[in-house]
Amino acid sequence: MRFSHNTFQRIRALSLFLALILVLSSLVWIQASVSPASAQEPTAGEVSMSVQIFPGDDVGTAAIGTTPVFYVGDTFKVSIVAENVEEPGIFGGQFELAFETDYLQGVDDSMVPGAAMQPVVVAVNEIDNAVGKVAYAGSRQGDLENVAGNVVLATLTFEAVGATEPPEGQTTTIHLVNAKLGAKGGIEVPVSGLVDLEIIIREDGGGGNGEGDIAGNVAVEGRAADNQAGHTVTAVGDLGGELSALTSADGHFVIEDAPADTYTMTANSPGFLAAACAGVVHTTDALTSLDDVMLLAGDIDDSGEIDIVDAAAIGLVFGSTEPGEIADLNVDGEVDILDLILMSANFGQTSEANPWLCQLADEL
Repeated sequence: MRFSHNTFQRIRALSLFLALILVLSSLVWIQASVSPASAQEPTAGEVSMSVQIFPGDDVGTAAIGTTPVFYVGDTFKVSIVAENVEEPGIFGGQFELAFETDYLQGVDDSMVPGAAMQPVVVAVNEIDNAVGKVAYAGSRQGDLENVAGNVVLATLTFEAVGATEPPEGQTTTIHLVNAKLGAKGGIEVPVSGLVDLEIIIREDGGGGNGEGDIAGNVAVEGRAADNQAGHTVTAVGDLGGELSALTSADGHFVIEDAPADTYTMTANSPGFLAAACAGVVHTTDALTSLDDVMLLAGDIDDSGEIDIVDAAAIGLVFGSTEPGEIADLNVDGEVDILDLILMSANFGQTSEANPWLCQLADEL
């Protein structure tokens, strides 16, 4: 068969066109394959990963929507959680966090594996405050089973070093990137989405007590002195007003610019007996400073009494490592005998029998 000159030209043009299509397709594939894992909406019911405020450190979550609020100088813990992990489960994981160093600094040597992953072999544990990066990789050790559910891979502590406000509501983000999960046998477990954590940081959270403010300290049993964040303090006035604040990591709270009134003060935290103090006379030309209060552990159902219902509630979730479990009274990541002891020691106690003795200290 003989081809004319025009036929050869048409064949050559078609070949060049097909080659161009192949090159463009390759470039698109390469671009997609090298893009780093970054925050994306998880698919409902599938495995995802997120950065969460560690239970007990949820400072200020009621202040602006669901965005946690901290103050310059506060320290707080975050958990990196693999969520909705179904059987066969996971045996290890890796991730990186990226943060803005103008607002946050990671606390050296504060990153530890989650309780459910123990015992664990940690290959990477790095906090780089110069560039704002955290890197972690860890696997369970030995002939153990995979773990399922909501699994805390690791926790670490940040310090708030700069205010994100003004403008009001401006946030900084802890980004979760380059995350991967695996099951025993080296089998990759797909992750459908990564969820970042946004926070607000404000100036003068704990030290700016002044005229017209109500201030004090609230602590709960079973937790360290620097792990007292997120307890609620409410002031209900005889004239009908209601104000509230949350404690910082050291248990300090400030209700700013409270109107003159006589208040009933109530301190509360999930899993603990609320304590109230009535008759607090407050004026706008002085700081009203209240005596400290320690809340008793064990009121799991928030009934105002520690009883058999609370014991059953602990028994129902005994051994649980779910993040945010109310029955994990000492927030060590597991509901265990230590939580049962805390509750049992207060068996029969009531909020009524344990008021907040907030005798007013000297007013400034």
